[in-house]
Amino acid sequence: MSTEASEGAGNGVIAAHGVLAKLAWAVRSEPGDVRPHNEDCTGAFAPTTPDDAWDRGPLVVVADGLGGHAAGEIASRVAVEAAIADWTRGNAQAPRQALRSAVRAANVAVYDAALESGRHGMGTTMTALTLAGHSALIANVGDSRAYRVRGEECTQLTADHSKVGEMLRMRLITPEQAANHPARSMLTRSLGGDAAVQVDIVETDVARDDVLVLCSDGLWDAVARDELGMMVSGLRGQNAQTAVDAAEALVDLALKRDTPDNVTAAVVHVLSDRPIPAAAGRRSLFRRR
Repeated sequence: MSTEASEGAGNGVIAAHGVLAKLAWAVRSEPGDVRPHNEDCTGAFAPTTPDDAWDRGPLVVVADGLGGHAAGEIASRVAVEAAIADWTRGNAQAPRQALRSAVRAANVAVYDAALESGRHGMGTTMTALTLAGHSALIANVGDSRAYRVRGEECTQLTADHSKVGEMLRMRLITPEQAANHPARSMLTRSLGGDAAVQVDIVETDVARDDVLVLCSDGLWDAVARDELGMMVSGLRGQNAQTAVDAAEALVDLALKRDTPDNVTAAVVHVLSDRPIPAAAGRRSLFRRR
Protein backbone atom coordinates (compact mmCIF):
# COMPACT_ATOMS: atom_id res chain seq x y z
CA MET A 1 0.00 0.00 0.00
CA SER A 2 1.27 3.46 -0.87
CA THR A 3 0.38 6.11 1.67
CA GLU A 4 0.97 9.83 1.70
CA ALA A 5 0.56 11.86 4.89
CA SER A 6 1.07 15.51 5.69
CA GLU A 7 2.70 16.43 8.99
CA GLY A 8 0.29 17.34 11.76
CA ALA A 9 -2.71 15.83 10.01
CA GLY A 10 -3.02 12.70 12.11
CA ASN A 11 -3.28 9.74 9.76
CA GLY A 12 -2.98 12.19 6.88
CA VAL A 13 -4.12 11.47 3.36
CA ILE A 14 -4.29 7.74 2.68
CA ALA A 15 -4.42 6.50 -0.90
CA ALA A 16 -3.84 2.98 -2.19
CA HIS A 17 -5.16 0.67 -4.88
CA GLY A 18 -4.66 -2.62 -6.68
CA VAL A 19 -5.92 -4.33 -9.83
CA LEU A 20 -6.01 -8.15 -9.81
CA ALA A 21 -7.42 -10.74 -12.17
CA LYS A 22 -10.81 -10.96 -10.47
CA LEU A 23 -11.13 -7.69 -8.58
CA ALA A 24 -9.95 -4.12 -8.36
CA TRP A 25 -9.82 -2.13 -5.14
CA ALA A 26 -9.01 1.38 -4.00
CA VAL A 27 -9.00 3.22 -0.68
CA ARG A 28 -8.99 6.97 -0.06
CA SER A 29 -9.03 8.91 3.22
CA GLU A 30 -8.85 12.69 3.66
CA PRO A 31 -8.77 14.91 6.78
CA GLY A 32 -11.09 17.46 5.12
CA ASP A 33 -11.21 21.19 5.73
CA VAL A 34 -13.23 21.23 8.96
CA ARG A 35 -11.05 19.03 11.18
CA PRO A 36 -7.29 19.58 11.36
CA HIS A 37 -6.46 15.90 11.90
CA ASN A 38 -7.50 12.70 10.16
CA GLU A 39 -8.85 10.28 12.77
CA ASP A 40 -10.03 7.87 10.06
CA CYS A 41 -7.84 5.06 8.83
CA THR A 42 -8.15 2.48 6.07
CA GLY A 43 -6.12 -0.39 4.72
CA ALA A 44 -6.25 -3.48 2.54
CA PHE A 45 -4.59 -6.85 2.12
CA ALA A 46 -4.87 -8.33 -1.38
CA PRO A 47 -1.85 -10.31 -2.61
CA THR A 48 -0.79 -9.85 -6.22
CA THR A 49 -0.11 -13.58 -6.62
CA PRO A 50 -2.81 -15.64 -8.42
CA ASP A 51 -5.64 -16.24 -5.99
CA ASP A 52 -5.51 -20.03 -6.34
CA ALA A 53 -2.48 -19.71 -4.05
CA TRP A 54 -4.25 -17.57 -1.43
CA ASP A 55 -4.97 -19.01 1.99
CA ARG A 56 -8.05 -16.76 2.13
CA GLY A 57 -9.64 -13.81 0.36
CA PRO A 58 -8.67 -10.14 0.43
CA LEU A 59 -9.38 -7.93 3.44
CA VAL A 60 -10.43 -4.28 3.23
CA VAL A 61 -10.91 -2.25 6.42
CA VAL A 62 -12.27 1.20 7.32
CA ALA A 63 -12.05 2.64 10.85
CA ASP A 64 -13.19 5.96 12.30
CA GLY A 65 -11.36 6.88 15.51
CA LEU A 66 -13.02 8.29 18.64
CA GLY A 67 -11.60 10.24 21.52
CA GLY A 68 -10.20 13.28 19.79
CA HIS A 69 -6.71 13.96 18.50
CA ALA A 70 -4.40 12.23 19.07
CA ALA A 71 -6.25 9.30 20.64
CA GLY A 72 -8.77 8.87 17.81
CA GLU A 73 -6.15 8.68 15.10
CA ILE A 74 -4.13 6.18 17.15
CA ALA A 75 -7.19 4.01 17.81
CA SER A 76 -8.15 3.76 14.14
CA ARG A 77 -4.60 3.10 12.98
CA VAL A 78 -3.95 0.49 15.67
CA ALA A 79 -7.23 -1.25 14.80
CA VAL A 80 -6.57 -1.41 11.06
CA GLU A 81 -3.02 -2.67 11.54
CA ALA A 82 -4.09 -5.30 14.11
CA ALA A 83 -6.96 -6.58 11.93
CA ILE A 84 -4.73 -7.00 8.88
CA ALA A 85 -1.97 -8.62 10.96
CA ASP A 86 -4.41 -11.15 12.39
CA TRP A 87 -5.90 -11.84 8.96
CA THR A 88 -2.52 -12.52 7.36
CA ARG A 89 -1.38 -15.02 9.98
CA GLY A 90 -3.03 -17.68 7.84
CA ASN A 91 -4.69 -19.81 10.49
CA ALA A 92 -7.10 -22.58 9.47
CA GLN A 93 -10.34 -20.78 10.37
CA ALA A 94 -13.17 -20.50 7.87
CA PRO A 95 -13.66 -16.99 6.41
CA ARG A 96 -16.51 -15.99 8.76
CA GLN A 97 -14.58 -17.02 11.87
CA ALA A 98 -11.35 -15.51 10.55
CA LEU A 99 -13.09 -12.18 9.90
CA ARG A 100 -14.58 -12.11 13.40
CA SER A 101 -11.16 -13.02 14.82
CA ALA A 102 -9.51 -10.12 12.96
CA VAL A 103 -11.99 -7.58 14.35
CA ARG A 104 -11.69 -8.99 17.87
CA ALA A 105 -7.90 -8.77 17.59
CA ALA A 106 -8.32 -5.13 16.61
CA ASN A 107 -10.54 -4.56 19.64
CA VAL A 108 -7.97 -6.04 22.02
CA ALA A 109 -5.20 -3.96 20.43
CA VAL A 110 -7.17 -0.73 20.89
CA TYR A 111 -8.24 -1.70 24.42
CA ASP A 112 -4.61 -2.32 25.40
CA ALA A 113 -3.43 0.90 23.74
CA ALA A 114 -6.10 2.87 25.62
CA LEU A 115 -4.52 1.87 28.94
CA GLU A 116 -1.59 4.18 28.22
CA SER A 117 -1.50 7.68 29.68
CA GLY A 118 -3.50 10.24 27.72
CA ARG A 119 -5.46 7.69 25.77
CA HIS A 120 -8.22 6.78 28.19
CA GLY A 121 -11.59 6.53 26.51
CA MET A 122 -10.32 6.25 22.97
CA GLY A 123 -11.98 3.85 20.57
CA THR A 124 -12.89 3.35 16.94
CA THR A 125 -15.53 2.01 14.61
CA MET A 126 -14.60 -0.76 12.20
CA THR A 127 -16.12 -2.15 9.03
CA ALA A 128 -14.17 -4.95 7.35
CA LEU A 129 -14.85 -6.84 4.12
CA THR A 130 -13.62 -10.10 2.65
CA LEU A 131 -14.66 -12.17 -0.36
CA ALA A 132 -15.17 -15.91 0.05
CA GLY A 133 -16.12 -17.81 -3.07
CA HIS A 134 -19.25 -16.14 -4.43
CA SER A 135 -20.03 -14.29 -1.19
CA ALA A 136 -18.99 -11.09 0.51
CA LEU A 137 -18.63 -11.15 4.28
CA ILE A 138 -18.75 -7.88 6.20
CA ALA A 139 -17.91 -7.38 9.87
CA ASN A 140 -19.18 -4.24 11.55
CA VAL A 141 -18.83 -2.46 14.89
CA GLY A 142 -20.01 1.16 15.11
CA ASP A 143 -21.46 3.38 12.39
CA SER A 144 -19.04 3.07 9.51
CA ARG A 145 -20.99 1.43 6.70
CA ALA A 146 -20.84 -1.08 3.85
CA TYR A 147 -22.93 -0.91 0.67
CA ARG A 148 -23.34 -3.20 -2.33
CA VAL A 149 -24.02 -1.57 -5.68
CA ARG A 150 -25.52 -3.83 -8.34
CA GLY A 151 -26.42 -1.98 -11.51
CA GLU A 152 -27.76 1.29 -10.14
CA GLU A 153 -29.31 -0.31 -7.05
CA CYS A 154 -27.44 0.47 -3.85
CA THR A 155 -28.12 -1.63 -0.74
CA GLN A 156 -26.86 -0.78 2.73
CA LEU A 157 -25.49 -4.02 4.18
CA THR A 158 -24.61 -2.92 7.73
CA ALA A 159 -26.68 -1.56 10.60
CA ASP A 160 -25.43 1.51 12.48
CA HIS A 161 -24.62 0.88 16.12
CA SER A 162 -25.78 4.29 17.29
CA LYS A 163 -28.57 5.86 19.33
CA VAL A 164 -30.15 7.26 16.19
CA GLY A 165 -29.76 3.94 14.39
CA GLU A 166 -31.64 2.20 17.19
CA MET A 167 -34.40 4.82 17.15
CA LEU A 168 -34.76 4.44 13.38
CA ARG A 169 -35.04 0.66 13.64
CA MET A 170 -37.70 1.07 16.35
CA ARG A 171 -39.47 3.65 14.14
CA LEU A 172 -39.32 6.26 16.87
CA ILE A 173 -37.98 8.84 14.43
CA THR A 174 -38.01 9.34 10.66
CA PRO A 175 -34.91 9.37 8.42
CA GLU A 176 -35.43 13.12 8.02
CA GLN A 177 -35.39 13.59 11.81
CA ALA A 178 -32.34 11.33 12.10
CA ALA A 179 -30.32 13.57 9.77
CA ASN A 180 -30.27 16.40 12.32
CA HIS A 181 -30.83 14.55 15.58
CA PRO A 182 -28.57 15.70 18.46
CA ALA A 183 -27.72 12.05 19.30
CA ARG A 184 -26.66 11.15 15.75
CA SER A 185 -22.99 10.78 16.76
CA MET A 186 -23.62 8.74 19.93
CA LEU A 187 -22.42 5.18 19.35
CA THR A 188 -23.84 2.17 21.17
CA ARG A 189 -20.92 -0.06 20.20
CA SER A 190 -17.26 0.53 19.29
CA LEU A 191 -13.84 -1.08 19.52
CA GLY A 192 -11.63 -0.45 22.55
CA GLY A 193 -14.18 0.20 25.29
CA ASP A 194 -14.08 -3.33 26.70
CA ALA A 195 -11.83 -6.36 26.36
CA ALA A 196 -14.63 -8.17 24.46
CA VAL A 197 -16.88 -6.83 21.74
CA GLN A 198 -19.94 -8.05 19.83
CA VAL A 199 -19.20 -8.18 16.11
CA ASP A 200 -21.98 -8.20 13.51
CA ILE A 201 -21.25 -10.38 10.46
CA VAL A 202 -23.32 -9.89 7.31
CA GLU A 203 -23.12 -12.16 4.26
CA THR A 204 -24.36 -11.35 0.77
CA ASP A 205 -23.88 -12.86 -2.66
CA VAL A 206 -21.66 -11.12 -5.19
CA ALA A 207 -21.55 -11.32 -8.97
CA ARG A 208 -19.47 -9.84 -11.75
CA ASP A 209 -19.58 -6.01 -11.83
CA ASP A 210 -20.88 -5.71 -8.29
CA VAL A 211 -19.22 -2.90 -6.36
CA LEU A 212 -18.77 -2.93 -2.59
CA VAL A 213 -18.21 0.36 -0.80
CA LEU A 214 -17.03 0.80 2.79
CA CYS A 215 -17.07 4.30 4.23
CA SER A 216 -16.92 6.40 7.39
CA ASP A 217 -19.81 8.64 8.46
CA GLY A 218 -18.05 11.65 7.00
CA LEU A 219 -18.99 10.26 3.61
CA TRP A 220 -22.42 8.71 4.13
CA ASP A 221 -23.58 11.76 6.07
CA ALA A 222 -22.90 13.94 3.00
CA VAL A 223 -23.64 11.54 0.12
CA ALA A 224 -27.03 9.80 0.06
CA ARG A 225 -27.29 6.06 -0.63
CA ASP A 226 -28.97 6.44 -4.03
CA GLU A 227 -26.44 9.08 -5.02
CA LEU A 228 -23.59 6.79 -4.02
CA GLY A 229 -25.08 4.02 -6.14
CA MET A 230 -25.33 6.22 -9.22
CA MET A 231 -21.76 7.42 -8.83
CA VAL A 232 -20.12 4.01 -8.55
CA SER A 233 -22.35 2.36 -11.18
CA GLY A 234 -20.00 4.01 -13.69
CA LEU A 235 -17.49 1.24 -12.97
CA ARG A 236 -19.42 -0.94 -15.43
CA GLY A 237 -19.08 -0.83 -19.21
CA GLN A 238 -16.38 -0.42 -21.83
CA ASN A 239 -15.48 3.14 -20.90
CA ALA A 240 -15.85 2.56 -17.19
CA GLN A 241 -14.15 4.55 -14.49
CA THR A 242 -11.74 2.73 -12.20
CA ALA A 243 -12.09 1.87 -8.53
CA VAL A 244 -9.61 4.69 -7.87
CA ASP A 245 -11.82 7.13 -9.77
CA ALA A 246 -14.88 6.04 -7.79
CA ALA A 247 -13.17 6.33 -4.39
CA GLU A 248 -11.79 9.77 -5.24
CA ALA A 249 -15.12 11.00 -6.63
CA LEU A 250 -17.02 9.94 -3.50
CA VAL A 251 -14.52 11.56 -1.13
CA ASP A 252 -14.29 14.72 -3.25
CA LEU A 253 -18.08 15.13 -3.30
CA ALA A 254 -18.33 14.81 0.48
CA LEU A 255 -15.57 17.40 0.90
CA LYS A 256 -17.22 19.72 -1.62
CA ARG A 257 -20.35 19.59 0.51
CA ASP A 258 -18.37 20.67 3.58
CA THR A 259 -18.86 17.48 5.54
CA PRO A 260 -17.95 18.25 9.18
CA ASP A 261 -15.80 15.12 9.56
CA ASN A 262 -12.91 13.19 8.05
CA VAL A 263 -13.90 11.26 4.92
CA THR A 264 -12.92 7.72 3.96
CA ALA A 265 -14.06 5.41 1.15
CA ALA A 266 -12.94 1.93 0.15
CA VAL A 267 -14.18 0.57 -3.17
CA VAL A 268 -13.99 -3.07 -4.32
CA HIS A 269 -15.06 -3.90 -7.88
CA VAL A 270 -15.72 -7.59 -8.67
CA LEU A 271 -14.39 -8.30 -12.17
CA SER A 272 -15.21 -12.00 -12.55
CA ASP A 273 -17.98 -14.56 -12.11
CA ARG A 274 -15.43 -17.05 -10.79
CA PRO A 275 -14.99 -17.58 -7.02
CA ILE A 276 -12.63 -15.27 -5.09
CA PRO A 277 -10.28 -16.69 -4.07
CA ALA A 278 -10.28 -19.79 -6.26
CA ALA A 279 -12.15 -22.49 -4.33
CA ALA A 280 -10.21 -25.45 -5.75
CA GLY A 281 -8.86 -27.52 -2.88
CA ARG A 282 -10.52 -25.22 -0.33
CA ARG A 283 -14.23 -25.85 -0.94
CA SER A 284 -14.83 -26.89 2.65
CA LEU A 285 -13.76 -23.43 3.81
CA PHE A 286 -16.59 -21.76 1.93
CA ARG A 287 -19.34 -24.11 3.15
CA ARG A 288 -18.59 -23.77 6.83
CA ARG A 289 -20.45 -21.20 8.93
